[in-house]
Amino acid sequence: MSAAAHPGAGFSPRARAVAGRVRSLRDFLALLTEQGQCVTWPEPVLPEPDIREISVAAGRDAAGGPAVLFDRIRGYPDRRAVVGVHGSFANLALLLGRDRATSIRELFFEIIGRWGSDRPLLERVRPEDAPVNACRIERDINLYELLPLYRINEFDGGFYIAKANVVSRDPRAPEDFGRQNVGIYRIQVHGPDTFTLLSVPSHDVGRQIVAAEEDGVPFRIAVMLGNHPAMAMFAATPIGYDESEFAYASQMMGAPLELTTSGNGLDVLARTEMVIEADLVAGERMCEGPFGEFPGSYSGVRRAPLFRVSAVSHQPDPIFESIYIGKGWTEHDTLIGLNTCAPIYAALKRDFPEVACVNALYQHGLTGIIAVKNRYAGFAKSVAMRALGTPHGLMYLKNLIMVDADIDPFDLNQVMWALSTRTRASDVIVIPNMPMVIIDPAAEVPGKGHRLIIDATSFMPPDNVGADARIVSPPTGPQIDALARRLQELQARALGR
Repeated sequence: MSAAAHPGAGFSPRARAVAGRVRSLRDFLALLTEQGQCVTWPEPVLPEPDIREISVAAGRDAAGGPAVLFDRIRGYPDRRAVVGVHGSFANLALLLGRDRATSIRELFFEIIGRWGSDRPLLERVRPEDAPVNACRIERDINLYELLPLYRINEFDGGFYIAKANVVSRDPRAPEDFGRQNVGIYRIQVHGPDTFTLLSVPSHDVGRQIVAAEEDGVPFRIAVMLGNHPAMAMFAATPIGYDESEFAYASQMMGAPLELTTSGNGLDVLARTEMVIEADLVAGERMCEGPFGEFPGSYSGVRRAPLFRVSAVSHQPDPIFESIYIGKGWTEHDTLIGLNTCAPIYAALKRDFPEVACVNALYQHGLTGIIAVKNRYAGFAKSVAMRALGTPHGLMYLKNLIMVDADIDPFDLNQVMWALSTRTRASDVIVIPNMPMVIIDPAAEVPGKGHRLIIDATSFMPPDNVGADARIVSPPTGPQIDALARRLQELQARALGR
């Protein structure tokens, strides 16, 4: 990350107030409730299919859908669950201290404006004072009793924990705070105290598991459930291997996160709802899947590393936070999308100041749209090649659409106009046999795929421009924005709002 002038630079007073108030998932749910963005489901529900179906219904409104809290779960009289915490851009806007109606483009630049140093804004809490350690279980652990588990999609191969933050240390540099990874990985429960964790070799925890097994050393993880909303949002951001997700999340909020030490020696959020401590069973693999993944298809069955639970700590009356993942749009897309855009933009901007905006919202960036000010003919294609070499682009960016800086990449009407009017056959490039995330449903061989680049930018010398290539430029700017707002006010008045 590039260093900011000072921690918290660029934060509005409202954003600072939200950051100071929201210290945990419970705090954020209280804020969402006040704003009408969190509702409590009134009737008793079964974990399956009720919670799944309600999650899908809430996700239909990506702009303003609410979080849904369940406090009457059949079979779990003393448990609560919540879905949709990051399920709409309205909820993300409130977390960032913005109005719920803030546009996606504005939220993108809000995050870019917060992109600061990775100096931690962290506070330490003694383990005995940490709310998450109020209750501790070290014997007769049964995840099926502790959590209202269910299949995220109907034909999943088992019960999944799909919105946990997994903390792990690099076994070859265990004291390096920056190399302590916090990531979101899918976890399939296989027994009362066993689960598998799926990652790909490029993921931080995947590298660490390989290193631990090669060196023959123990490997421990802490699975955090029900986390500070910034941690859940920013832990999935593809930052550098030696950059701390704890530090990044705290910087993006502009306020400290409270850390404590788990029973197995890892840093965890002091106010998380539950921490599951587990040890890698070295050399053991179990069949994992199928699982309804973010591209909207079921992933196949694979052998995944096995972990055994050693202890569980939790707050009294813990809240199990879950998520729906499947054919978009889902909470997964809202949670991951903007965080995928930001680091790609930052990496490109360092090398190419002409990059104006990046939209990688779709299916974890399998398709990305990059707006760039063309320097000369072919320039946008060079920028696209660089995007494929970013940490995220290496495995995920499959289809890239390059548009001019005057095109809003978050406005698909404008993008389709650019595709329709600015693309020639020579502007389409297909690169076969590239590394690719293993769950791409279009792949003929898991882990390998194509890259597609479509250059929909303006023609530049020495391009042959053609006879009718002059583009109409409608008036833009603050005056047009003000007129649009005025029309909205008049429309609302006519409707009696």
